[in-house]
Amino acid sequence: MFTFKGLFIGIAMMALGVLGVKYTFWLHNVTGPQNWLERYTGSGSTYGIYKILSTLLVITGILVATGFGNNVMSFIFSPFLNLFVAH
Repeated sequence: MFTFKGLFIGIAMMALGVLGVKYTFWLHNVTGPQNWLERYTGSGSTYGIYKILSTLLVITGILVATGFGNNVMSFIFSPFLNLFVAH
């Protein structure tokens, strides 16, 4: 459902995601390499993970801003609904 609050939050999420993609090198210099992550995904993969997470933030921001976030999440997690319902 579309709301103006969701629109503003979605725009902020998209802006942070775009900035995250644009300034990945700066973010890596500030935080340093994530050794625990690079142990499993390979050397230098911190840059790629930052870009993937920022891109997912942009996509989530679009869903929140347009009001489709709740519908998409309920579709994705609907197979797991019966796992958490008390019988």
